[in-house]
Amino acid sequence: MFNSDQRAQVLRKNLIKDGKYLLSKIGGAGQDPGERKVLTEYFRYKDYVDDIKWINSTEIEKWSDNFLGFGENGFKKTEFQNPTYSASYNLKRDLSEFSKVFTMQVAGCNYSCNYCFVPRELNSANEKYGRFFSAEEIVDEFLRIKKQSEAPMNVIRISGGECMIILEIIIDVYAEMMKKSPDSYLWIDTNLSTLEIIKEYRSELQKVLSQKNVGIVGCFKGTTKEDFSIITGAEERFCKEQFETAKLLIELEADFYVYIPAYVYDKKHVEEKLEGFLFELQKVNKNLPLRLEMLKIEDFPAAKINFELAKKEGRSIPNTSQKAVFDLWYNKLLPKYYTEEELRKFCCEVEL
Repeated sequence: MFNSDQRAQVLRKNLIKDGKYLLSKIGGAGQDPGERKVLTEYFRYKDYVDDIKWINSTEIEKWSDNFLGFGENGFKKTEFQNPTYSASYNLKRDLSEFSKVFTMQVAGCNYSCNYCFVPRELNSANEKYGRFFSAEEIVDEFLRIKKQSEAPMNVIRISGGECMIILEIIIDVYAEMMKKSPDSYLWIDTNLSTLEIIKEYRSELQKVLSQKNVGIVGCFKGTTKEDFSIITGAEERFCKEQFETAKLLIELEADFYVYIPAYVYDKKHVEEKLEGFLFELQKVNKNLPLRLEMLKIEDFPAAKINFELAKKEGRSIPNTSQKAVFDLWYNKLLPKYYTEEELRKFCCEVEL
């Protein structure tokens, strides 16, 4: 297992050059079945809510219980609430304005998650698999594609890889967005692994994260330190850093949300592990579990390769049912600790 902090510092040196940031060349990488959603070699889009029933519903209906809870397939009716709902809620605009999201991927990650849909080479900070862009170039490309888009495109998403290894990209893109497209929304993905870098840029980052048109989601990797290490390849001691980073981001006034993959090792203790994780989230903030979305892990092309690589490294694949994990979290554990009224809220309506 490796030291993820040291790995982040090594990657950082190769991800910034002359005020520009290295983005992954995602076109042709086969990282997921969404190749049709590649806009250029370096930018793609994601439909956060593309259900036909949702699209054809009124705004009032979209905010109703119709899109909460589980569908017939045993998973959530609305797979991802955010950034669509968080942007709409905070900016007081229609949900339809925020479902189609312009996305880029920082070309480096300090984890090697076994389920990751991104090929490892795209996360190696190697210019062979990417290109350097300035914040101005990124926002100009967003505006060009936004103009051509049939559906509204008002969200810029900085993902990865791990974008907070070079969190300057967040500060610079936001500044450029506010100059050229101030009615847009910035969404940030993070794996919660860069606590020391965040501390170093605390003041500058708070000026961005505290704005109404910015949201951030932290993806926890497993419910225990043992599962964390199996999933990421990082040493177990870095598991606690996720919770410390989440707490700091909330202190920086971020509109903060949580993801976690529906992977739990050890069939006999799934509920025990999930409940223990819920307690740890509550230590960060008593309402944080209500802002969590469970991620259904798919066998995307690159994910299959990453699973095989992880197995060779001695990191196994969990054999628990993802449906069972969803069911335990949403139908048994959350109702045990929260009222029906609290459970009927969308994540963005939950106050931290």
